[in-house]
Amino acid sequence: MSRQWYLYKDQQQQGPFSWDKLVEQARAHSIEPADMIWAEGMEGWSRADQVEGLITPDPKTPVPPPVNPQFAGSAPAAASPAGPGVVAAGASGKSSTGMEANIAGLLCYILGWITGIIFLLIERDSKFVKFHAMQSIVTFGGLTVLQILVGIVTSLIWSIVLRGAGAWALAGTITSLLGILSTIIWLATLALAVLLMIKAYQHETFKLPIAGKIAEKQLQ
Repeated sequence: MSRQWYLYKDQQQQGPFSWDKLVEQARAHSIEPADMIWAEGMEGWSRADQVEGLITPDPKTPVPPPVNPQFAGSAPAAASPAGPGVVAAGASGKSSTGMEANIAGLLCYILGWITGIIFLLIERDSKFVKFHAMQSIVTFGGLTVLQILVGIVTSLIWSIVLRGAGAWALAGTITSLLGILSTIIWLATLALAVLLMIKAYQHETFKLPIAGKIAEKQLQ
């Protein structure tokens, strides 16, 4: 078999692998029966024990029930492998909103945490859309709170100075630094919004290092 094979295991997509390499992993017990396998030409992801010639099940061992039904009949969005923090499977097809899942995922970020909340409330089926909605809430909600805190601290400093506490030079320096921090937060918000919208449109469940893990945990 000359096709390139992909493995979905432990919530990560791996590959491509040659058939021989895939069989070698299976014989070394690195691939379990419930892990998902896909190659170009297949209609969708299949359990490893349902791929002919890959795993020979032990007749004494009961076959576990299927996991993550969303993979059944759903091919990956692209044949290219997903990088670290990316899960490409399950992102195709329509969401319960009637939109394509990648479009709904993109819109989760268009107005930050506001659209995140909207799509989290209206989406019933697509885990892909729900993940992007929750990640939008966690990411941009956190950045909004941080921006508000910077504004509150700046106001408090000037309030203290105007009441006659002095230290005008120090207050000016601190508030200038807070102004720079506020600008950095705003630019980071804009950059993250663009990045995450692009990733969602490309059918990728791109997980940010902290917010992505929090979002994933909240949806379990």
